[in-house]
Amino acid sequence: MKLFATRTLPLISAALFAFAFSASAQATVVDLGVANGYSAFIFGNIGSSGASGFTSVGGSIAAGGNIYLDNYNVGTNKKPGSAVNSVVAGGNLNTGWGTLSGSAVYGVSNPNATLTAPQWFPKDNISKGNASTLDFAGAKQQLTTLSGDVAKLQSNGTVISQYGNMTLVGNVNADVNIFNIDASNLHNLTLDLSSLKSTASIIINGTATDITMSGGFDNFASFANRTLFNFANATTTNLQNVGINGSILAPHSAFSGSGDMNGTLIANSVSSINRGHVAMNGSGFNTVNVSAVPEPGTYAMLLAGLGLLAFMRRRTPARAPQAAMA
Repeated sequence: MKLFATRTLPLISAALFAFAFSASAQATVVDLGVANGYSAFIFGNIGSSGASGFTSVGGSIAAGGNIYLDNYNVGTNKKPGSAVNSVVAGGNLNTGWGTLSGSAVYGVSNPNATLTAPQWFPKDNISKGNASTLDFAGAKQQLTTLSGDVAKLQSNGTVISQYGNMTLVGNVNADVNIFNIDASNLHNLTLDLSSLKSTASIIINGTATDITMSGGFDNFASFANRTLFNFANATTTNLQNVGINGSILAPHSAFSGSGDMNGTLIANSVSSINRGHVAMNGSGFNTVNVSAVPEPGTYAMLLAGLGLLAFMRRRTPARAPQAAMA
């Protein structure tokens, strides 16, 4: 029994600390994956037969369904990290008047998809793709799961609401600042720069099912490629003549409205954005690792284990000294 206890206690100790370390060391990797190469990455349709989805896009756009464009400019200001094709449609591509800078691919998910374009429209840079062009189904699964994981992250920032405005106060020691907002109207958001590292990443979890972004979003410009608005529960997201510096992850959302966006938009569908502008900034959202905070149960199990070790040590009698050999 003495030998068993002597050999086993250190092993149990090591196992307990390894378990605790593993539980606390797990991190959520916030990576938009293939969507980072696009100004807009949409799972369903962009626009409809009666309305253009976008009118001015600096980078590239992709949709798992059909894309409708009219009176538009796409791919006119691509930045490093932009996707090779300026337009990727899983289904049909319908284009009216406009300028397409770069190449376009349609029929990626539907071999029976068609191209509809004016007779005069140059088609040399438009081709039919296939499933190898872009895996929309895989991207949708990855991004939807990511949105749910990000929504569960523990906040370490404070949201101060006053007179219809919101001030976001961060943790000056944190590399990633996480804010939770349960309001449906994200109106006049201001980052408190004095509470943030200049290199910090910003994650804003909006928990409402219908979200409107309006007013001013101040002090976000220098954090554009490090700001992510995550709307995991939203079924609608609407811009009201607002400029957004940052990316939006809203996998279940129908996106609409008017405004200006400097980042990557990820949504389920896009209706007419009414002269909205979505511009690529770098490579969308810079990937970050967010360390998980151990659950209370983890600490409880560790303490219980340490208590058991202490009890076993008390019950293990001290070994008698060995007699010296002559």
